[in-house]
Amino acid sequence: MLVDSTAYYTKIYMIEQERDNGKFAAKGTELRTVRSIRLTDSTWDALEDKASEQDMSKADYIEALVSGEIEWESDNSNKEQATEFDFDVDEVVEILTEALTLKPQAGGAIKKEIKKALELMGFEVEGR
Repeated sequence: MLVDSTAYYTKIYMIEQERDNGKFAAKGTELRTVRSIRLTDSTWDALEDKASEQDMSKADYIEALVSGEIEWESDNSNKEQATEFDFDVDEVVEILTEALTLKPQAGGAIKKEIKKALELMGFEVEGR
């Protein structure tokens, strides 16, 4: 049987959380409202892991992130982070921006400009 760690963590957290007359103690002066968001399972799991590392609920963790109290530390050890391009971004943007000014009937000319931009970025473009 698979144990739902989210439910377990929630129960443990709720037991340890301070209460005021049977209700959870306020986190501040501002009233909290129930919200709904859609997240992928992997994002939800990452949020849960990060929050539990800080001994916080997911809601508290999100508030701390937004307020700048803590920073998100993403594990991108197996992903390359591109910090520099091997091509002149301004030149590519200029070519594509000029292509936007061409008349809609100038399909061939537009394709030519897009091809030029892609080749500047290092892509081989086959075809017409």
